[in-house]
Amino acid sequence: MKKYISILFCLCFVSIGFAQENTAEDALYQNAKRHLINLLDIDTSQPQPNETAAARYIYKELNKHKIDWEFLSPRKGTANVLARIKGSDPKAKPLLLISHLDTAAAGENWSVPPYKATLLDGKIYGLGVTDAKNYTAMHLALFTAIKDSGRTPKRDIILLATSGEETGSHTGLKWLGETHWDKIAPGFALNEGGGIIKNTPQNKPLVFAEAGTKMYMDIKLTAAGETLHASLPVQENAVYRLSQALAKLEQFSPQARLTDTARAFFSRLAPLQDEDAQTTLRLLLYGNEQERQMAADIISQDPVFRTQLKDTLTPVNISSGTDTGASAPEASVIVNVRLLPDTDPDQFIEDMKNFLGEDEGISVEILERPQLPFPKPMDGKDDLFLAISDAAEQMWPGAVAVPGLSPASGDSEFLRRLGVITYGLGPAMNMEEDEEAPSAHTANEYISETDYQEQVQFFAQVVHDFVFDDPAENSDEE
Repeated sequence: MKKYISILFCLCFVSIGFAQENTAEDALYQNAKRHLINLLDIDTSQPQPNETAAARYIYKELNKHKIDWEFLSPRKGTANVLARIKGSDPKAKPLLLISHLDTAAAGENWSVPPYKATLLDGKIYGLGVTDAKNYTAMHLALFTAIKDSGRTPKRDIILLATSGEETGSHTGLKWLGETHWDKIAPGFALNEGGGIIKNTPQNKPLVFAEAGTKMYMDIKLTAAGETLHASLPVQENAVYRLSQALAKLEQFSPQARLTDTARAFFSRLAPLQDEDAQTTLRLLLYGNEQERQMAADIISQDPVFRTQLKDTLTPVNISSGTDTGASAPEASVIVNVRLLPDTDPDQFIEDMKNFLGEDEGISVEILERPQLPFPKPMDGKDDLFLAISDAAEQMWPGAVAVPGLSPASGDSEFLRRLGVITYGLGPAMNMEEDEEAPSAHTANEYISETDYQEQVQFFAQVVHDFVFDDPAENSDEE
C-alpha cells in the first residue's frame, strides 16, 4: 500500500506578483490550508453530498477577490462553480484547473471524525483530504492569488469545481460537456492524479503525471447451485463453486503489454534506478518477447508498475442467499477490472472465460462496459507537460517528470474525450510497502502538512510557468 511521506524541500517558487520571498509561498500555502480545513468541515459525501454548501464557500471567496463566477446545476442539491481570469492572448488556449466537490462515503473504522478536519502530529485528517478537496483548496488559493497579483496571464485560466464525480459525473463534467461546454472549452487542464515519488534509488524525485487512465469495467460472476435444507449438504453448493472459480481467477494474469505510454514511462524511469533495475528495464524495453515478459513479471511485483503493464482485476463484493437454514440457489461476486487503453474488452472476457474453463454452473455478466473508442493517453510532447517537467527541475534539480497511466478513473477521461490535453498532478507518494498509510477512499484519510505544502508549491510553479511564460520558448533558449 503506498504511503505519503514527509520530506524537506527547497523553496524555489517563482512568486506570482509578490516579492520573491518565502512569505509569498507561505501565504499561498496558508490560504490553501485554510480552504482545505473549511471544505473538510462540509459534508459532501455520497450518496447525498451537500455540494451547494461547498459551492457557496467557493463563490463567497471569489466575491472577496472581485472575481465573477457562475453557479451551474442540473437539479437541486448539485453544484458546479465556474470562474475565469481572462488572458492577454486570445490565440492562447485556456488552462482549466478542475476538481470535484463530492467525496466517496466515509465507510467504517474511522478513529477521527470523517466530516471534520483534524490536525494531528503534522497531518490533516478528513474525508476527501486527498480526493479531491486538497485540489479544490489549492486551486482556489492559487486562482485568487493570480487575480490579486494584478498581472494578466497570457492565456485564460479557468476554475471549475464539479459535481458528482464519484458517481459518474452525470451532474458534473459529463453534464457540463453536453450542455455548457461553450462556457468552458479549454485547450489544457490540470486535474487530480499522479504524484511525486521521492524515494528512488538515485534519490532524484520522479514526478508521475497522470497522462491517461485505464478503462473501467465491472463484471459479475455467478455460480448456480442446488437448494436444500442446510442440514443436508448438497454436492453442487453455489458458495463452494464460486470459491473454486475465485481461486482460479486469482491465478489469471494477462500478458504484459508495452504500450507507447508504458515505454515512455519506463524509459524515463530507468536513469533513476540502480544497476540491477536498469538491466531489467533494458530487457523490458529492448529485449525479445520472452525477455520482455520475464522482465515484466519482475517489474509487476510492484503494484504501481503493474498497472502500467497489465490489465488487472480485483474481486470487490460477494453475495449469496440470506437464509441461514438453506443452501443458496446462487452466489455471485463483483469483479472490478482495469484495462489498458488499447485492450479489447470482449477479448479480455473471452480470455478470462477460457482460463476459468467450462463450467455450466458459472455465468459471466458485464455490468459496466467501457465506452469505446477510449481516449488515447497524452504523449508528454505538449507545452503543458514541458511546463511540468521544467517546474520539476526547478523544484528538485535532477528530477524527472514522466507521463503514465492512472488505474483510477475520473473526470480526466471526459476531458480527453473532448480533445483537452489533460494531466493529473498529485502529492508525495512512496513506492515502498513497509509502512501503511491511509489513502483516498479509506478510513482516516490524511495528508501530511509537509506534503501538502510541497504539492501547492509545485502546482503553483507549473501554473505560473504555463500561463505567464512560454515553456517552448524557454526550452529553445536553453
